[in-house]
Amino acid sequence: MNVPVSRGMTILELLVVLAILGILLALGVGNLRPDRVAVDQAAQILAAQVGRTRLEAIRNNTYAGLALISSGSTYMGTSFPAGGYVVCLDINADSACGAGDQVLQQVRFGEGELSRVRLLAGSGVVWIGFDSRGMPRLTGAVTVNLSNAAGTYVRQLGISVQGRASL
Repeated sequence: MNVPVSRGMTILELLVVLAILGILLALGVGNLRPDRVAVDQAAQILAAQVGRTRLEAIRNNTYAGLALISSGSTYMGTSFPAGGYVVCLDINADSACGAGDQVLQQVRFGEGELSRVRLLAGSGVVWIGFDSRGMPRLTGAVTVNLSNAAGTYVRQLGISVQGRASL
């Protein structure tokens, strides 16, 4: 009985396999850069915060809002050099987080884990508010752009008139 003899791989086959692996690695490395990952995560977190704001309004039976602060702006006496956002219970229903309102969360981009992220929301502050029934208080759809520090990668977040966030 003849048993086939295994000779292994030839040099040519090995080079082809290495070339294919090199191409796949080169394509995948661009998607794994830390600044892209940070921007993607920040966009997902911000989209979740829109839903959280709506639920806080319903849970506390009062107005709640999310203030998107563009890069270089100041809000509530705090500077936001790279932008950020504030989630609050808008007790006095003035469409702003201020005196008498309860701040639930304040995030400044450009610091800590979000050091690679910048918020490009136009100029000043964009307010996304909900009433005590969870109904949005928006006059139109809102588009928010998050970018890396160099501005070479941008992730867009859309918030519909119904108050739903989508990436």
